[in-house]
Amino acid sequence: MRGVAITGVGIVSALGSGVAAHLEAMREGRTPLGPLTLFSPDDLGSFPVGEVDPALVPRRGPRSIRLALHAARQAVGGRALKSPGVLALGTTTGGILDSERHFLKHRGAIGAEDRELLLYHAMGTVTDVLGRALGLSAEGHTFSTACSSSANAIGFGASIVARRGGWALVGGVDSLARITYAGFHSLKLLSSSPCRPFDRHRRGLSLGEGAAFLLLESEEQARERGVPILGFITGWGCASDAYHPTAPHPRGDGAVAAIQSALADARLRPSDVDYVNAHGTATPANDVSEGLALQRVFGDDCPLTSSTKGLTGHTLGAAGAIESVLSLIALSSGFVPATAGLEEPDPEIPIRHVPSGGLARPLSVVVSNSFGFGGNNTALVLSRAPA
Repeated sequence: MRGVAITGVGIVSALGSGVAAHLEAMREGRTPLGPLTLFSPDDLGSFPVGEVDPALVPRRGPRSIRLALHAARQAVGGRALKSPGVLALGTTTGGILDSERHFLKHRGAIGAEDRELLLYHAMGTVTDVLGRALGLSAEGHTFSTACSSSANAIGFGASIVARRGGWALVGGVDSLARITYAGFHSLKLLSSSPCRPFDRHRRGLSLGEGAAFLLLESEEQARERGVPILGFITGWGCASDAYHPTAPHPRGDGAVAAIQSALADARLRPSDVDYVNAHGTATPANDVSEGLALQRVFGDDCPLTSSTKGLTGHTLGAAGAIESVLSLIALSSGFVPATAGLEEPDPEIPIRHVPSGGLARPLSVVVSNSFGFGGNNTALVLSRAPA
């Protein structure tokens, strides 16, 4: 999938808004994970989350749509995308936060008011509203494959551009919601302190929210238009091992297949990879499974590896897009982020950790992993733009 250029980027998360804010936060290694304020967790207890500062996004409308619009407008950058293209978005919650508000107020009463809160319940609605708000002439696609949703949206959009040319606006969004907070609480996967991926004493994940988008074009079209090329999407691989509804395959079979497929798509060898932005959720099973998968793919010469979920929280359906943008920032800046929260590496996880404080190092190829419930495993390969 060579020749798919990234010509626009947008991102909003608990770290802030825009590329510059995220690079600064990555360099500082600070974590914004803190108390939940968006809604009351009721009797579930308080667990730290990565909540987006409400001052960063408009106040009106469903939260997921507001987050998506904020990041997508950054990626488009005011450019008029007049020719038909592709809009591909990944999400798991859609507008469910507003549906929850309606239910809690009316408890399903027939003829209840505020029914406009239910208009955005379907996940595909976010894609539809986003396309209309941006004035796009685009075929819309919505992906909901758990935590690999937006990674698949990016890979799909890139494959369309590679085959047909034109442009694709790809990314993902998820807002915090009661159903996900309660769901992960019921699975006993939430950490009472900020998450610590790959750490020997990790206790679980920290939920987050946000949105990120990439504007993709064929390299030929981008050069004809004279726009800066920020990097390339060079490979996409996805695989489903269907091992368990929530647990990863203990040996990472699906993860291995996804990474190997992405490298084959990019026509690269494992030794060509400089850095892996790991899925790294800080749950006991996931981190071990991913470590074994990386060892199976890369052998003893594992690339530098870190998880950025200690910075943003686990943004679920938006994770693949947010972490692709963070990978692109690493490629373009030459700064490799460390795993926030990692103090004592788990000896059962055979990976090459980025040193504390991060590392200044030129990168050419990055793999970004996104592994979801139900064995939905996706890997993306990003490559640096030529100087």
